[in-house]
Amino acid sequence: MSRVMKSFMKWWEEHAKDHSALLFDIDGTLLAGKRALPGALEVLKWLRGNKFPFYLLTNDGNHSLQEKSSFLKRAGLEIEFDEIVSCSSAIKEFVEDNSLSGFTAFVMGDLGKPDYAEEAGLKVTRNTRKIEECSLVIIGEGEYDWYSNINAVLNFLVRHPERILLVPNPDTYWPDGHGGFGIGAGGKARFIKSILDEMHVPVKINYLGKPYKAIFEFTHHLLKKRFKMRDSEGGKRIIMFGDNLQADILGANTVGFTSVLMLTGVTNEKQALQAEKELRPDLIFRQL
Repeated sequence: MSRVMKSFMKWWEEHAKDHSALLFDIDGTLLAGKRALPGALEVLKWLRGNKFPFYLLTNDGNHSLQEKSSFLKRAGLEIEFDEIVSCSSAIKEFVEDNSLSGFTAFVMGDLGKPDYAEEAGLKVTRNTRKIEECSLVIIGEGEYDWYSNINAVLNFLVRHPERILLVPNPDTYWPDGHGGFGIGAGGKARFIKSILDEMHVPVKINYLGKPYKAIFEFTHHLLKKRFKMRDSEGGKRIIMFGDNLQADILGANTVGFTSVLMLTGVTNEKQALQAEKELRPDLIFRQL
């Protein structure tokens, strides 16, 4: 069972040499609302000063990397857009792996500005009357006419269960900043699939974001390309930080990274220590 340590940076002074990259969740790990959490600036300063590889990973799939970078800078974290990996960033690799470049996707909702799907080489339509022209459906986020979109996608998949259903952000819900919650892209996808299951229509959901492998594997490929990282520098030599057992810790454990839980967000110490094996972090810290 992992013991709870006070400060990551104190531990890091002795163990930095044993690792090759750091990956960070954002909300609850580096940020609390619109402000940087204690220690976040110091950790980033050390990483830059030592030219140590790192990326920030987010399940925010409807803000472009440029938009996310601007938000982080307003919160006091000088993060450039190419230091962030969104769940929607992995659309590009999915398109390449499945030879979908140039195909048309029906997109529910928003996928950032610029649009991640278009950046990945897809043609995009949001016109429900053109859904028959599409080879895949991507469930985005934001505000849009759910009724017409969900009905169009449901009936499209009944007619074409072999078509691809792609969900960058698997989150069921998200905090709306006003004490309530919004329904996430993953929640909408599972609602559609529950109806299809009842109708005995076999449709697979392809998830890209945490805790699923796609975002972690995509980030690993970026590390190897950008920092010339060798395969021998992967696995447990890569640390994934997060505050969420279901997304960050499960994801890191699934792909074999070192999982680090920060008690600065949604998970408390009791939950961390009682977590089931697949949700159990390798290391736990009270603060950065």
